[in-house]
Amino acid sequence: MDSDKVAKKEAPESVLVETRFGDIEFSWDKGIYMPIGLLGFPEHHVFGIASIPNTSLDQFKLYQSLTDANLSFIVAPYNMESGVYSDKDLEIAMKSLAIEQKDAAIIMVVTVRSATDGKGITMSTNLRAPVLIDTVRQVAWQHIMPNDKYSVQHDL
Repeated sequence: MDSDKVAKKEAPESVLVETRFGDIEFSWDKGIYMPIGLLGFPEHHVFGIASIPNTSLDQFKLYQSLTDANLSFIVAPYNMESGVYSDKDLEIAMKSLAIEQKDAAIIMVVTVRSATDGKGITMSTNLRAPVLIDTVRQVAWQHIMPNDKYSVQHDL
């Protein structure tokens, strides 16, 4: 077969995902690759981050699988100035993943539940297992913090 005639298969420039918040377009070149996937979802490796089209949820983002429209997470971007994580713990985590601090972003998966009284909802985040993103390489890992002072269910 003549190699000049073989069509090169290229990834699409973007993908339109029908999310639980409506259709959202994600750019493939902005996708985040997770070599190991998320805890409980090791077979999902490419995610996109988008704003949630609901002004009451402005402080959160949608972490959407770009290969499975049914898999998405509400996440909270971590404010590096907040001091929730100790500088030393972040330094160790980033060093173990070869992420330069200046290139790092951290998101925390948010869990939404019905309130125990049946009225409204409660939200928490897992401080023990944040997702650390190398924004230059567009690669991320869910990192288990070895320090047990970080709660698995921190109320928001």
